[in-house]
Amino acid sequence: MNYKVSVVVLTKNRPQYLKLCLDSIVKQKYNNLECLVIDSNSDKNTLDIIESYYSKIPLQIFHVGDCTIGAARQAGFKHSSGDIIAYIDSDVELPHEHWIEHMLKPFKYSHIVGVQTLAKYKVTDHPMLKRVHSSFEYKNQTINKINYEPVGFSHILIKKMVIADVNGFKDINFREDTDLTLRIMNRGYSFTYLPDEKCYHYHVNGYQSFLIKKIRNKIQGAFCLLRGIK
Repeated sequence: MNYKVSVVVLTKNRPQYLKLCLDSIVKQKYNNLECLVIDSNSDKNTLDIIESYYSKIPLQIFHVGDCTIGAARQAGFKHSSGDIIAYIDSDVELPHEHWIEHMLKPFKYSHIVGVQTLAKYKVTDHPMLKRVHSSFEYKNQTINKINYEPVGFSHILIKKMVIADVNGFKDINFREDTDLTLRIMNRGYSFTYLPDEKCYHYHVNGYQSFLIKKIRNKIQGAFCLLRGIK
């Protein structure tokens, strides 16, 4: 089936990684797609980079201001017109030009509503980034209520209808993705994991950024616990 794919990229500055991300999306051989950039008050340099891609790919920018990550992801869902949404974080580089095609293949099975992969690193990446990307691997190819593991949204394809089926993302800044996928699995749906399609994810670039990320996640995690979000 020739699904229409809506590629949703959330960004707030980090222009050097955003360019890598958008370049890897432009290179995709799958041609039935649109790209939506959900922007949270980026600076002019970042906006100029985004606008330079208008002639390369069907692209729209939606400015959401200072909102939570959950609200930004929900905006991507709201404005998308595809059957499948590919959520790609702005610091993610797709590994090859056939990535979307490969990630779409499992949708031929009716019980699969989402296709997930993890991150890998390049030999030139910082040791801390290599450590982060070596610390987790899924135990099962099928992830569901029985074989539950957390499924995030850094680089995932998911059927739009299942997001609607669980009333979308919560307006939160942490675990907005794993909360959504848990609710989807609790409805009886399954995700699949493709280990051969791992992406490059530049979410930390050294010890300082790793420490800042850990502290931020601890704080946001505490807020989630107070609100009863697993």
